[in-house]
Amino acid sequence: MKPLTARLLAALVVSALALAACGSSEDGESGTGEHGGDHASLGTIRAGKLTVCSDVPYAPFEFEEGGQLKGIDVDLVKSIADKLDLEAEFRDTDFDGIFAALAAGNCDMIASSVSITEERKKENNFSQGYFEINQSLLVRKGDESRYTDFPSLSGRTIGVQSETTGAEFARVQAATAGVEVKEFTGADELFTALKAKQIDGVVQDFPINSYNAETTGDTVVSKVFTEAEEEEYGFVIPKKSAALLDAVNGALDELRSDGTYDEVLERYLGEKATSS
Repeated sequence: MKPLTARLLAALVVSALALAACGSSEDGESGTGEHGGDHASLGTIRAGKLTVCSDVPYAPFEFEEGGQLKGIDVDLVKSIADKLDLEAEFRDTDFDGIFAALAAGNCDMIASSVSITEERKKENNFSQGYFEINQSLLVRKGDESRYTDFPSLSGRTIGVQSETTGAEFARVQAATAGVEVKEFTGADELFTALKAKQIDGVVQDFPINSYNAETTGDTVVSKVFTEAEEEEYGFVIPKKSAALLDAVNGALDELRSDGTYDEVLERYLGEKATSS
């Protein structure tokens, strides 16, 4: 019996070592991507997933069409997740609460057309910039020669999205021009209010206003504020997630190199697509 016992013990040791090598996770998933990014090293909140907070809709960066979530941010994040051997999972989150959601651990990163600012960088890390924008003024078709800037809107009301750089820019400009600023939670609410003549203009990122004008035919971008400092979008990642930040930046570099980045922009912006 001793030889059999020895063989049995050896088999148990080998099995234990094999199980340890395989590893495990809370969802029973494991794996390491080409960037060396398994669940443990990247610190994602769910094994095998890249959980992303995004304020939907904000076309052309994130919106639903035919029951499917799509857009520049969506396609870029899915491509990044593929590079990291993860599956992208999006959680629709109002922008005015999106940073709190990230801080609370509800998602691994924010992908929601977020402008990189020094104030935001105090509490969060940003990926490398991936799109440059200016603020702009959207008005109803027919009003493009009437409302061309803040002074021309004196005594009128414009709409902005809460907690955005567009809202901050508009408040500063409106204060000296005698323009009332009304805040809304989402971009869709802004466009609805403009169409219903509850406001006379929308101040927000040019790509968003431009996309609305082109797809609806009801609105016109009457002003692009190129005299103001240009902004740049970045993906937001918690400061504690340094490994994930490095992995996302590495994946973005690869997307630029292999042509995926340009393909995504051209898919939604056509000939107007520009890299940053």
